[in-house]
Formats: sequence, structure tokens, C-alpha cells
Amino acid sequence: MKLNDLKSIFYKRLQMFDNNECQTMFKQLCASYLDLDPIDIVLNDSLKIPREDQNKFELAIEKLQANEPLQYILGQSYFFGLELKLTPSVLIPRPETEELVAWILEHFESSDAPKILDLGTGSGCIAISLAKHLPKAEVHALDVSSEALEIAQKNAQAHGVQVVFHQQDMTKIKTFDTDFDVIVSNPPYVCQKEKTQMKANVLHYEPHLALFVDDNTPLKFYQFIKRIATRHLKPDGLAFMEINEAYGTEMVQLFEEKRFKKTNLKNDTFGKPRMLKTIKK
Repeated sequence: MKLNDLKSIFYKRLQMFDNNECQTMFKQLCASYLDLDPIDIVLNDSLKIPREDQNKFELAIEKLQANEPLQYILGQSYFFGLELKLTPSVLIPRPETEELVAWILEHFESSDAPKILDLGTGSGCIAISLAKHLPKAEVHALDVSSEALEIAQKNAQAHGVQVVFHQQDMTKIKTFDTDFDVIVSNPPYVCQKEKTQMKANVLHYEPHLALFVDDNTPLKFYQFIKRIATRHLKPDGLAFMEINEAYGTEMVQLFEEKRFKKTNLKNDTFGKPRMLKTIKK
């Protein structure tokens, strides 16, 4: 089978996706399985594909037809310019989380050495990106899942950054032995009632532990983040969070009290309030 034939089969069997999605997925699979750049795909459409690689594409097509995310099929994703290992034990990093990291970095020079705590690190995408861009920073990252921490540690090692990982439940933390200049978190914030609005590839494959909160306590994790920030954020220290756009007002109200100042929301590129920053007094 030639590359052009493989491409035709790929598009035909994945008509559930639009052409742009198919094109993107085919390019990523070609890069991973065949070591072909996009220009190589165009210039080598008569390239003969070995049976072993045909089988890899066949399996990928079957998984895509079952709505499995491509990132899990390939075992990798890209975040803030970094290639990260992924398994279904961690969330797939989102573009809005990249925006959160960019917002944090606006407050520092590359030579600064802040002490940073990432609560609910998952793949380690936030902590590793911050450690990469702030090489003098002391970065700590926490997650309740041992499987997630194993992936995060591998990602940190792959990118040559030092991150101190902790297996802990943020809802049960009593104290740390240090204080921080920055606390950041992208905790579970999707309400159970929002499941009907979610795509199958997210609902059926990504870890619910990292996604959902009870409808009756939508701000549960932020209340614990606030408690940790109250105890362990230095004076004038910064806390950054990714949030559910439906609860922006409630989130500001949660942090607008005597221990914090200048709490404000930031919209993502789609104009939705998806990030919050607050400053410790």
C-alpha cells in the first residue's frame, strides 16, 4: 500500500470528523509512525508503507472511530512547546491551561527564583512549563494519583527540570513545611450536570477524578485551595486558578475577603472567564 492510498482510506473511514480534523490527525500519525514531516507527506505520496505500519494505522483508525483521543493513542501531547507523555490516568492538557501558564510568566523575569506550588499537577504540564521558563524557581507539584505522578515525573525527567513531587490529597493537607510565592491549580471543576454537554472522547476516556465535582459543591476544590493559600502563600504572593466559566462571580466572591486583595478574572482567547488571580495580603 502506498501513502496516498493509506490517506484515502483514513479519510474515508473517519468521515465522522471534518477534513481539517482528519488532516491534522493524519499528519500527527505520519509523524509518529512514519517519521514524516507534513512536506514529506506531500512529496512522497507514492511511498510504500510496510505492513507493520499499516497495522498501526488500522488500529489507530479503530480507536478513533471509538472516540478515543488521538493523544492517548499516541501516548503524547504538546503543551507550551513541550512534548509530554500521556496515559488515560491524566487529563489531556488544554490550550486554556497554556494561557494560565503564560499569565503566570508575565509576572516574572527568567532570572527570578520564586517558590511555586502546583496543586493537582496531573501530567505535570503546568509545573514543568514553569520550571522550564523559570530555571531558578523551586517548583513543587502535588497530586492524589500515583499513576499521574509517575507520568509527571517521567515528563520532568524528559525535559531536564527539577520538580519536587508529592502524593497528597489537597483536600486533606494540614500544613507544608514551607511557604510559596505562587500557588497554581487547575482542579476538577466540571459539574456532573454538565456531562450531557461533553464530547464522547472526553467523557469516555479522560479521568473523571480530574474532571468532575458534585453539583451541590461546585467550588469544593477552590475552598481547599483558598485554605492552603491562606496558610502557605507569602505576603503579596500570587494564586492562579483555572475555573469553570459559569462560576466566575462566585469565585471572585470566594477570594474577596480580608486575607486577599486584587482578585480578578481573565478571559481566555474565546472571551470566556476561565482564569482567576488573587494576591495574598
